[in-house]
Amino acid sequence: MFYHDDKGYTYVRYSETKRAIKLDVFIIDSPESQEFLNLILRFIKREANKLEYISRMEPGKFFALIERFSTMFCYEYSPKTNRNIPKFEIRGAIYFLLLEAVKHGEWPEAYPIRKDTFVQFGGDYRGQ
Repeated sequence: MFYHDDKGYTYVRYSETKRAIKLDVFIIDSPESQEFLNLILRFIKREANKLEYISRMEPGKFFALIERFSTMFCYEYSPKTNRNIPKFEIRGAIYFLLLEAVKHGEWPEAYPIRKDTFVQFGGDYRGQ
């Protein structure tokens, strides 16, 4: 299901009939990028069904939901045009946020941001 290319991007092939989707790390390197991640979270909370339903999804449907949310978010907020954030980073952030919420069974108060997650701190910035 997951594979990587020589540039370090992660791809997910979630369906035989769909192209693989590309995900990359969303970097938080300023208060503005942290607020943008919060905007993504608010969007997901607004659009998502109950987490108990999402947690029961088959992997293919889960990744189709991530792609749907990414497309909807990009259409509504134009992150590439307005902030130079590509859609594959938005997918990575949505994957990270949904996965953590499903693991906890609720929307967490805080998310574990580490060097091995799809949301990471960049530069000297470590959040507020």
